[in-house]
Amino acid sequence: MQQLAKEILLRAKKDVFSGNLGNHLTTFKGDGLDFREIRDYEYGDDIRKLNWKATAKGAGLKTNVFNEERELNIVLVFAISGSLHFGSVKLKQDIAAEVLTLLAFSALKDNNKLQSLFFSDHQERFFEPSKNKSIVYDILESAIDIDALKKEVNFKSLSNYINSTIKQKSLIFIVGDFYGDINLSEIAYKHEVYALIIRDRFEEFPLLNGEFELIDTNTLNSSELILNRDVASEYKKLIDDQDEKLKEHFLEHRVKFGKIYTDEDIYLRLTEIIKD
Repeated sequence: MQQLAKEILLRAKKDVFSGNLGNHLTTFKGDGLDFREIRDYEYGDDIRKLNWKATAKGAGLKTNVFNEERELNIVLVFAISGSLHFGSVKLKQDIAAEVLTLLAFSALKDNNKLQSLFFSDHQERFFEPSKNKSIVYDILESAIDIDALKKEVNFKSLSNYINSTIKQKSLIFIVGDFYGDINLSEIAYKHEVYALIIRDRFEEFPLLNGEFELIDTNTLNSSELILNRDVASEYKKLIDDQDEKLKEHFLEHRVKFGKIYTDEDIYLRLTEIIKD
């Protein structure tokens, strides 16, 4: 395994097995198949689990209690685009690889089923559900080695693929930089979804002075552009406007989300996002 992969692997192992990231992975509850008892209703209980027959006996509201399912189906999705091939501190693609590795170790540590999908405008790679730790190494190596240049995410195709392939209600983490036309409503309707947005601060506010040749990593087309503070500020406003619409979309469809920048402690930031 190449040096970068070894470094990410060792760091992720240390973070996950000495921390408690896995304890915050989900809000899933039992599906009602494993009944335990009937007890008095308490504020905050799921009203869908009220036992109306017991309540009708006149002793107050009663609710069914179920044992939670211990095993989750966790799906890691790497949304691949050429814009991940950028970074003023570290490449966004390398940060995404570390995020995927942390999540993979956390899933297996808690004895969950883990599968992974690499997707651009089509399926790039797919890893079948597994509890074998070898899947972590496969995901990490693939995330580092895959060529993201000249690729762009088609989120509609991604949604269709997930809904046609993953039948079981799952906890889905989508890792990417989330530019373009994004709609996760069809996935979020069925699954619990996290959108983990990998960004570089410089790409959001490129404070440069002078004439530069810029290369579009999605197409590899180049163009010359004069950059200064005014241009950078206008560009930042466009990014902020797009991200505000993205935030509204996520909130509307109950998609949990957060940004991870290339200069941050990845484990700590990921833990903060999942705890929220």
